[in-house]
Amino acid sequence: MKEEIKQVMDMLKEGKISNDEAINLIDALKSSEKEQEQLPVGKQKRFIKVNVTRNNQPKVNVKIPFSLVKWGINIANKMGKDTVKIGGEDIPFDMEELNRAMNDPEFSGKICDVHDEEKNEHIEVEIV
Repeated sequence: MKEEIKQVMDMLKEGKISNDEAINLIDALKSSEKEQEQLPVGKQKRFIKVNVTRNNQPKVNVKIPFSLVKWGINIANKMGKDTVKIGGEDIPFDMEELNRAMNDPEFSGKICDVHDEEKNEHIEVEIV
């Protein structure tokens, strides 16, 4: 969770989010972690996992709780965004497809797997 809080603080420093949004994000992260700890084994919450590599070197590796992703999707929809910036990388998302996958309790696996030969980048997004 420390890495996620650091990312929130970086977004705040860069002026990408307001103080109130940063507080809400950090509260959501802490709340999600507490809820996760209280769930019985086998009933663990699900996450969105994002991995970005460039020149076969890891650039982004983050797991985001669904509760935080849903909050972010609502914000992105209000802003008309179809990409999400994670670790300085613009990650393309089909928000409707992401919502469908997240609302299917049986679904797990990759929802985005992009290879950019020109930039030598690989982006993977999966539900775990």
